[in-house]
Amino acid sequence: MVPLHWPEDIMSDTAQSIETLSKREAEVAAAYADGASYKVIARDLGISPTTVRSHLRTVYGKLNVTSKIALAQVLTDPDGSSPAEQDTTAVVADLALELDEAMRRERAMMRVLRIINESSRNLDEVIDEVLEQALEICEAEFGILMEHHGDFAFTEMRSSNISAPFAEWLSAQGTFNPGPDTAVGRAARTRKPVSVVDVNAEDVVHDANPLRFATVKYGHARSLAAIPMMAGGRLIGVFSVYRTRVHPFNDRALELAQAFADQAAIAIENSLHITEMEARLARAAASREILNAIASSSDDEGPVFDAILGNARKLCDAPFAALILGRATDDTQTMIAHHGALQSTEDYYGQGRVPMDPEKSFAAQAIVEKRPVHLHNMMDTDQYRSGVPNVVELCDVQGIRTNLFVPLIRDGVGIGCFIIFRHEVRPYTDEQIALVETFATQAVIALENVRQFRNLRKRLDREAATREILQAINQNRDDAQPVFDTILRNAIDLCGASAGALTLGAQGDTHQRMAVSRGVSPATLDLYARGEVTMDPAISMAAKAIISGEVVHVPDMADTDGYRRGVSHYTSVVDDTGIRTNLFVPLMTPDGGEGVLVLFRKEVKPYTPDEIELVETFAAQAVIAMENVRQFNDLQARTAEVLELNTSLAVKVDEQVVEIERMGRLKRFLPSAVADTIVSSGSEQMLQSHRALLGVLFCDIRGFTAFCETAEPEETIEVLQTYHEEMGKLINQHGAGVDLRMGDGVMVLFNDPIPCDDPAGDAVRLAIAMRARMVELCAAWKRLGHRLGFGVGVSLGYATVGLVGFEGRFDYTASGTAINLASRLCDEAEDGEILLSTRAGIAVEDAYSVESKGDLTLKGIREPVEVFKLVHDV
Repeated sequence: MVPLHWPEDIMSDTAQSIETLSKREAEVAAAYADGASYKVIARDLGISPTTVRSHLRTVYGKLNVTSKIALAQVLTDPDGSSPAEQDTTAVVADLALELDEAMRRERAMMRVLRIINESSRNLDEVIDEVLEQALEICEAEFGILMEHHGDFAFTEMRSSNISAPFAEWLSAQGTFNPGPDTAVGRAARTRKPVSVVDVNAEDVVHDANPLRFATVKYGHARSLAAIPMMAGGRLIGVFSVYRTRVHPFNDRALELAQAFADQAAIAIENSLHITEMEARLARAAASREILNAIASSSDDEGPVFDAILGNARKLCDAPFAALILGRATDDTQTMIAHHGALQSTEDYYGQGRVPMDPEKSFAAQAIVEKRPVHLHNMMDTDQYRSGVPNVVELCDVQGIRTNLFVPLIRDGVGIGCFIIFRHEVRPYTDEQIALVETFATQAVIALENVRQFRNLRKRLDREAATREILQAINQNRDDAQPVFDTILRNAIDLCGASAGALTLGAQGDTHQRMAVSRGVSPATLDLYARGEVTMDPAISMAAKAIISGEVVHVPDMADTDGYRRGVSHYTSVVDDTGIRTNLFVPLMTPDGGEGVLVLFRKEVKPYTPDEIELVETFAAQAVIAMENVRQFNDLQARTAEVLELNTSLAVKVDEQVVEIERMGRLKRFLPSAVADTIVSSGSEQMLQSHRALLGVLFCDIRGFTAFCETAEPEETIEVLQTYHEEMGKLINQHGAGVDLRMGDGVMVLFNDPIPCDDPAGDAVRLAIAMRARMVELCAAWKRLGHRLGFGVGVSLGYATVGLVGFEGRFDYTASGTAINLASRLCDEAEDGEILLSTRAGIAVEDAYSVESKGDLTLKGIREPVEVFKLVHDV
């Protein structure tokens, strides 16, 4: 750069002005020209920022400069300085200083705004910068940003340059109330800036206000300004700056402080919005993870609990989360899942040491009262102070302080509790409590889904067991042993037993006989083989069940008088086999008990009422097998007697002729299928009333009553004749055992008297064929002006079958719930619809597509029934 050349007189005047600066003025000028701020200059020279400004105004006037650049140039090159008019020197100097200060403030504001924009996720960095720039621009020694929590409650959010004692005091206070008459209190109350000239001159300091006292004693503050921070019309905090000398903040300084307070409010709001958005996204991700776990874990709640507990710990910032189960009627609680529990805590729950007593357990209190229990500090509770063991364990061993208990509620009943805790005293927020309540609801959903799935699987397993046993009964009419074996195997498997046996014996016998066993020790079997298992009910629990006809349930065989007295088969069962829990279910016939079905468990685990009911059903089926064998043997004996009596050919011929004539008469009043079966069997035994598993089909014409009211009698007869003729063909083709007709209604039975392997499937196949044929018939009738339809109901179940009527007019028919259910389903079926009972739907669901129509209340059926609809033909 080419140096400027001023006239000699001007150059000499400038040089002379530099020489006239005092030492302090020269120091201030040099530091300012070098880029130092008022605050830095004041600190380095031990003077106030106002004194710095005064010196600079004098320097600008003496040197005739109008900017910091010109000042720097004059100080470094006096000969190159620019002159100024003498009468405007003071004004120009003031304007120059104002411009410098304005530019400095602008740079500070721009820096803060840039940091807010670049560091919106780092609130600490932004607040630190706001405080630093505010203290410099406002010429203050230290500052505090206080966060407002409502009702004049504040906490220190950030501070800068405060003394160590003052910092310790603020940290120890936590949340404090500054009082409505302090500067902070007035700023919060009026929502306007408040300036205090000298805190020592205000009465409030003499009232021993904690914050004012600490400000003076520890902060050594004299002048201060408190600026409210507003966001969306609400107070979020107060921004305070302090001077340690009596130097009040003017309007300009208050404006600057307000600007920085506004920027701090912007930063805080941005951070809160970002934090809230991240929290919402995290909660949404957690919900997706948990819902996916629920959807993919219908038979195992473990993955769902793992997802719930993991997200609860993460989103609620807790080191421990657990799920426990327990109802108000239980004695103790059970931990079913946890994250972060110590082994001692697991053992405490595993040993049944956590009671379901609301006076001794906060989890029990939450379950019984069906509301969350939030403990800010567990050590500050009556239960801890009174020494309740599980509470002391949690506090003293695990170091738990803040704890939250949220109940699991199903159908208005508390069934368990969700627990999360912290080691420090730090209460959970309302949002976190609401989140845990959501997690508790999802845990209930998982439990209910798994419960329903397991119940369905249990029901299907029991249905399969029933079918297997009935098939064994049907195939072994002369030998009960295979049936006993099938029954015992299914009873053990479905009840989770370790072993089992079916023994025979009746009142009047001296000992019991082992019919079939599984898992029983050789020593015990040897006792039965030697006839040492008595029928004395005072000694044998099995004998007691047989003679009394009542179920005997022993939770622990080792805790019985027989074992304590050393009765041989008691000690053998417990010591040799390790059996503890026993269940004895008698086999009851019309003549009394004739045996017992026994299930053993090697652990102390009592059987549930549902399991006992199932074993009672198996015992009844064993009695059926015994009765079948007895009837078979009786039949064999009677057959032998008949053969012996029919020694005479003439007698035989006469009897056969009589029999043929009688069978001929049967054909005149019985269905042909029934009559043919009786004729082929040569016996009327099946005409006697008996129970049978039937596939039942009911069908009728939709709109037939209305049709009869308008049609001519000849048309009605023609339609009925065609309908019964076509349906009769299909019934015969499908091998139905019995069909009864009344008007437009038809009842068809499968599996009696003609047995079939798949009665429900045969009934459905006939229903499909009937519907297809009726579509054709109804189309033809529609062309004649007759609007008719067709509906079918199918059920599967046991019914009583036999001959009903009087001489010359008998019907072979059936009665029972399965019959009524099929009839009611037919009534409910719409045109073209085939409705199935629950059992029929399950029986054919592998071969046909069925869907549930929900539970329907049917006329004459006491409880609602789940009904299935055949979706399409396969």
